Amino acid sequence: MMKAETLMARLFPALDPSDIDNPGERLVARALVEQLPNKVEVFHGFNWLSRSRQGTLMEGECDFVLLDPERGLLFVEVKGGSLVFDGRDWIRQVGAERRNLNKDPFSQAQRAMHDLVELVKRRFPRAGDELPCTYGFAVAFPDCRVSGNLPPSIQPELILDAARMTNLEDSVRRVFAGFSRSGHRALTEREMEAVREVLYPKYQLLPVVWRKVEDQEERLRRLTAEQQRILDILANQPKAAIRGVAGSGKTILALAKAQSLARAGMRTLLLCYNRPLKDWLQGAVPESFGDGLVIDTYHGLADDLCRTADLRLQEMGNPKDQTFWTETAPEALMQACERLAPEHKFDAVVVDEGQDFHDLWWTSLDSVFRDAGNKACYYVFYDPKQNLYVEQPSLPGELGRPYELQENCRNTVRIAEHCAALVGYETRHREGAPVGDAPETVRVRTLADALKEAGRRVRLLCMPNQGGLQMSQVAVLAPGFTEKSWPAHFETIPLTKSFDQWRRKECVLIASWSRFKGLEADAIVIIEVPTKDDSHLEANRYVARSRAKHLLTIIEVEG
Repeated sequence: MMKAETLMARLFPALDPSDIDNPGERLVARALVEQLPNKVEVFHGFNWLSRSRQGTLMEGECDFVLLDPERGLLFVEVKGGSLVFDGRDWIRQVGAERRNLNKDPFSQAQRAMHDLVELVKRRFPRAGDELPCTYGFAVAFPDCRVSGNLPPSIQPELILDAARMTNLEDSVRRVFAGFSRSGHRALTEREMEAVREVLYPKYQLLPVVWRKVEDQEERLRRLTAEQQRILDILANQPKAAIRGVAGSGKTILALAKAQSLARAGMRTLLLCYNRPLKDWLQGAVPESFGDGLVIDTYHGLADDLCRTADLRLQEMGNPKDQTFWTETAPEALMQACERLAPEHKFDAVVVDEGQDFHDLWWTSLDSVFRDAGNKACYYVFYDPKQNLYVEQPSLPGELGRPYELQENCRNTVRIAEHCAALVGYETRHREGAPVGDAPETVRVRTLADALKEAGRRVRLLCMPNQGGLQMSQVAVLAPGFTEKSWPAHFETIPLTKSFDQWRRKECVLIASWSRFKGLEADAIVIIEVPTKDDSHLEANRYVARSRAKHLLTIIEVEG
């Protein structure tokens, strides 16, 4: 039994010959597999399209192609049933009925041979007009025995009838011998693989990056819209602290709450920590809100209100000193608010990224309310795991117990789980959340290697014939960098540190982890380098990696 198996030729696709529907082809397949040695590869049911001289598509098919490394290629047409050649036409006898075949089987086999040889020759650029191996054709008549005189156009060895199929190895050898020419040789393994790629090609239909991102983004949009039901739950609660994991939609909810309060006629202040996030929030708000909705950073608010009150904040100390913004600015803001008329103050305050606000900031914000004793509306959104600037985040006591947002609606499931694991969070996902691709980590030896790899990744994401993403969908984040060293690694992809240029789809953004805080991008490439100061390393990694909505690549430089 074992010996019989080693003698069997291999059939492609891998199936049992008895599973072939056509009776004639089934008989031939079984004979080929059982009688030819296992070095022979038998390809069944090969179809192709070619173009005529007029440019129209023409169909071609070949029942069997034999690939023998020592002898070459043999193309076999199969005609089952009872057949007669009357000197002009091929006729199939079906009971009492006689039907003309539309095509001469030998012409079919010959045409298939020539068409397929042309396809194979493309894999042999040095072959010229000939392949290095022998190639020929034959016609199998598994249900018939040849009787009578053959026309000059048909040689006996080209016929594989029922009798000759009883010793198929010998019959195939004679066909190859009839077509053999001087210079023909055995195929190398590399040449065999080239032929296989034609006869049995393997390909995948991979989703293009931009289409995959587009599909995932639509689902995330629906989840974000559903998340806003939380504001309905808290509608009658004038003061609230909302604690949420990265990606839970805190910024979107803060913006929606601020807009809702402004529409209700309350002069509203929406505060955040960093300038790029403020610019994004301002760009998302219609101009119709006017002075009824003010969006600013704490630093900008202190400077603006001091200026309105005729106080020169920048002259009260050194803005580069650590204590200037944590102590001097809050004191100045409270002084300014004592001088300001009510029209310069606010009925409602909404804070995003509240974990980055210092104790004195909260104290000073009391003074920006028109009625500090009765703060009409006060909302703070925060995530203590994203704390980058204060040792221990604290919130105004009057906000009470925080409302928890544990469902991620910004990141794909795999990115959200990856980020949550960094800080020991548990994250939940709603039904229908896109799973997405797992974050990919690449380790390199030097910063130069990291820049090179980042450039390669970004090109793959942005090139039209690759990922097809817009440049405004991609950002590169690093803890620190010099812009001059970057462009050479990105070749045709323009880079910028300007958030405005990035949003206008002109360039791929390069930013530090902290500057990108509160923002997001569809695809993010992060460079992580060893640092002596690791006091906020965990939080920084969490913040940076959670900015990626759909695709995340981490390039780690060895320490």
